[in-house]
Amino acid sequence: MNIALTAAMLDALKKANHVPPDVQKEIAAVAASGGTYRLHLSDDEGMELAELLQWHVRTDPATGKPTPDSAAYAEIIRLIGEAQF
Repeated sequence: MNIALTAAMLDALKKANHVPPDVQKEIAAVAASGGTYRLHLSDDEGMELAELLQWHVRTDPATGKPTPDSAAYAEIIRLIGEAQF
């Protein structure tokens, strides 16, 4: 699967903790493409990354929406889910 990331999403991925080496390799290989960044993941790597990022998402108790600090992670999870179908 190929995921189109913004610069903010790519920065968030680089700050994520406990990313497995196979996924870190793919993040390091991200290439710019027309104002976005393309992340290539296998289905297994996509599932692995989505599960890991779920630990990084925090929600605002008042709104139930991701906090500004974790919104990029929530968006990446959404994009992975869309790419799997």
